[in-house]
Amino acid sequence: MRGESYAMGEWHFEPRRGVLRGPGGTEVVLRPKTAQVLSHLAGRCGQVVARDELIEAVWPGVYVTENGLTQCVAEIRRALGPDAALLRTLPRRGYLLDIAPPDAAVPVLPAALPAAPRGQRGTPVLALLPLRLPQGDDRELADIADILLDAVVGTLAGLREPIVISANSTRNLAGSAEPVPVLARRVGADYLASGSMRRLGSSVRLSMEVAEASQGAVIWHRAFDLTVEGLLAAPDELATTIAYAVLPRLREAELGSALRRQHDLGAYHLMLEGQRRMFRLERASFDEAGDMLRRAAALDPGFAAPHAALANWHSLRIGQRWSDDPAAEARALEAAVRHALELDGNHARALALLGHNCTILHRDYARGQDLLDRAQEMAPNDAETCLWTAPTLAFTGRAEEAVRGAERAIRLSPEDPLLFRYQHFLSIALYARGSWDEAAEWGLRAMRSNGDYTSNLALTAAALAAVGRTDEARQAVSRIVALAPSFRVGVTITRVGFRDEGLRAQYGRHLIAAGSPP
Repeated sequence: MRGESYAMGEWHFEPRRGVLRGPGGTEVVLRPKTAQVLSHLAGRCGQVVARDELIEAVWPGVYVTENGLTQCVAEIRRALGPDAALLRTLPRRGYLLDIAPPDAAVPVLPAALPAAPRGQRGTPVLALLPLRLPQGDDRELADIADILLDAVVGTLAGLREPIVISANSTRNLAGSAEPVPVLARRVGADYLASGSMRRLGSSVRLSMEVAEASQGAVIWHRAFDLTVEGLLAAPDELATTIAYAVLPRLREAELGSALRRQHDLGAYHLMLEGQRRMFRLERASFDEAGDMLRRAAALDPGFAAPHAALANWHSLRIGQRWSDDPAAEARALEAAVRHALELDGNHARALALLGHNCTILHRDYARGQDLLDRAQEMAPNDAETCLWTAPTLAFTGRAEEAVRGAERAIRLSPEDPLLFRYQHFLSIALYARGSWDEAAEWGLRAMRSNGDYTSNLALTAAALAAVGRTDEARQAVSRIVALAPSFRVGVTITRVGFRDEGLRAQYGRHLIAAGSPP
């Protein structure tokens, strides 16, 4: 098989030459070890290959750490570009190159629906609206509606197609009377999924439909009569049927499970309420949010999501300089995220947050990037998972990729309660690219979204100073000092994640030019 040419999306790999050929005759010559890794994976295409097997095949009889393999995998993905998702990481199992063998026939499948409108790169974009509820105070039904929204979006976000808009962005559209085309334009979707719930004696009637966005025509509708317990087990079936309504050629193997088990309703409600309070980034409500997330984790010890949310809470607390002991806070963050992963090894957001913090807290860039790559393979269309990748890319000299990643995260969650963090991460990427004007503008947008986000205030001050807008830069610095009196440039540049010492020093100079205390 080594003489064959393997099709990998828009690329063809020639193992004998160690070359990837792209459209228009473009060629990428891979390093010998990287080419050997890709060749071995291609020879086992469609199969899981353990890391130990790859290491033994490429480095026979030589002791090497996993970092060498991780670097080769990262290089393959960079070379494949938009087709990088073909090389998948399966946690605790190994890698899988999702391509057909050279002589495999391509099946022709009949289309079950008319051709769908397409988002970027020809992939349909779906938004799931909050479920409509009857008038009245039915707290249990409202909690279940929130659970279903998160769970169905979570399952869809783990698929390659369709792209799904974050639940954080659609949740505030509850009760909207705007027509489908207007709502779709607002969130950038090709399809809208919506539904309602109402009680019928001892059961609950759940009605769902999917509408095509441009005309508002309903393309799929289904009603379910379920018990309350049945509703908590419904997200998997809903995600599957909705996905097939939008893109009927999805493979069953790609449809993951949103809920591995039924979780305590009270724990879920506490977690959602804690996140709402955390989103405000106000000190008093933020502290209350931490207590709620801890209570949620204690109430249902087998539920991974509260631990992941608590890790996010610690991350924001460190960034806001609210912690009296940042090192202890960092340990608590990592303990929470590792606990989440022990409970659910496929929790993409937890894995992405761990990867982000490998970069920010430990400067372990290779390990961080590998964790982020795995997370994106698990949930390629999840806004938050996508977001966490941007800073690591920016800090390691891959600014263009960082910009694209942050922009995509914003498209996936255009009305997120934490939109200021999305805007800030894009600002970091633009600053790293040297686009200081754009970095300043996105930083100012983040300030308008939330003027108390100290990480953004510092980056924005530096970008403004870099382009000579010193008066605005000094205003940002004044706000930082008011919020965090201990803020100093010397400490800040030791914590900023830039691997390049020159970029780190430049950032310090820009902060000094902005009037920051040295």
